[in-house]
Amino acid sequence: MEFLNSMYAMSTAFTGMFTNIQENDWKNAEKWANILRENYLNIGKMVPEFDKGLKKNEVNALVEAVKSKDMEKVKFNADAVGKSCMQCHQNYKVSTKILYHYPSFEVINIEDPVSRSNVEFHDYMKKVSDSMKKMRVYLEDGKFDKAVAEGNNFIKRVKGISQSCNECHNNKLSIEIYQGKELEEKLNLLSKALQSKNKEEIYKMVGWVSMNNCSKCHNTHQTVAELKEKFNK
Repeated sequence: MEFLNSMYAMSTAFTGMFTNIQENDWKNAEKWANILRENYLNIGKMVPEFDKGLKKNEVNALVEAVKSKDMEKVKFNADAVGKSCMQCHQNYKVSTKILYHYPSFEVINIEDPVSRSNVEFHDYMKKVSDSMKKMRVYLEDGKFDKAVAEGNNFIKRVKGISQSCNECHNNKLSIEIYQGKELEEKLNLLSKALQSKNKEEIYKMVGWVSMNNCSKCHNTHQTVAELKEKFNK
């Protein structure tokens, strides 16, 4: 957060400096120029690998240009400093956000409601998927007792996903959207369809859960989570 706060401070300082110059308030423009320089030079202290890319002479010259009210030199040096920021953003901004600001699913352990054992998040999601696929296989093979058993496992495991959601989604509204009454209703209908061996209704309810819960969460989280895993490697 220290690094991120420094980024925000620089962005605000750039705006503060030029806003005051436009209003001919050079005293406050100088104040913001110094804040910009302080945070800009601090980058190299926080991340030594970035130090060589900093335009140190230019940021110092920028402060002096503001002091002397030399608009040409202000623009010239501000442009050089700004370009160094953009180059760094191009190279690192996306990967940095994914690595350091995207929550890690690797630290989440969930209790499997079927086996009553603690499993890692990735393994838990595989169990959810396996239960659904086995249910489909048993239905198509005419093994209804086994299909019902795996279908019930699927229902329990879908409900159990809320253990992981609550780590970040800790307000009632977000929980209600994906783990609320509507999902509960569809899972109850799936349970009834399994008991009555109504294949059409079973597939209808599983399809609803897949589209309205699984797919939406995957589209939000899965791609970034996989990128994070690759970047960590």
